[in-house]
Order: sequence, then structure tokens, then C-alpha cells
Amino acid sequence: MLALFVAVATFVFLGSRQAWWPLPAFWMEILLFILFITLVIGYNLLRLRKKQPDVFVQFYLLSIALKMGAGLAFIFFLVIDSPNEAFGSAALFIISYILFTVLEVLFLVRRDG
Repeated sequence: MLALFVAVATFVFLGSRQAWWPLPAFWMEILLFILFITLVIGYNLLRLRKKQPDVFVQFYLLSIALKMGAGLAFIFFLVIDSPNEAFGSAALFIISYILFTVLEVLFLVRRDG
């Protein structure tokens, strides 16, 4: 998870330095928010899978809804705070959300867990 965070942060920063795209004002906050929420949900789901595997799927679906709701609220306030950078912030949020969610799913479906 941390490796993906470093890779995405480096890619975003280098892309900005090379003038591939403008860097949103809250780029670090976006990445840290998604990292934090993914780590918290992933950790709790792993504990739940070991203790109560029969309810894992229901709580996983609930975690997706909670993650989407929290992300929606977060990006809403970012867009309201800086409407000029709404597209860049939303694009970075969606791309990093998808990357971290794919990594979370791969981590949770491991057989050895």
C-alpha cells in the first residue's frame, strides 16, 4: 500500500514538473486521504475475515459504500474550496481511488490471508 502511495505521489509530482499536467493544490491531501481510508478499511476487513468469515462479504460491501460516501464528501469540499482546480483534483482523486481499490481487492482475495 505504501509502495503504491509513493509511486502515485512520485508520478503526480514528476508529471507536474515535466509540465504534463498542472498539479492540483491539494494533491498530497487527496493521496493521503485515499491511503488512510484504504488502510483503515483494509485492516478492519482482514481482521473480520479471520474472525467472522461468514459476514465478510456484507461488511466488504458496506465498506465500499462508506468509502464512496467519504470520498464524495471529501472531493465535494475540495471542489467547493477551489473550483478553478476542480477537474485536476477530481481526476487525481478518481485515478488514485481506482488504483488503491484494485490493490485493496487484490490484497483481500489472497489465498494465504
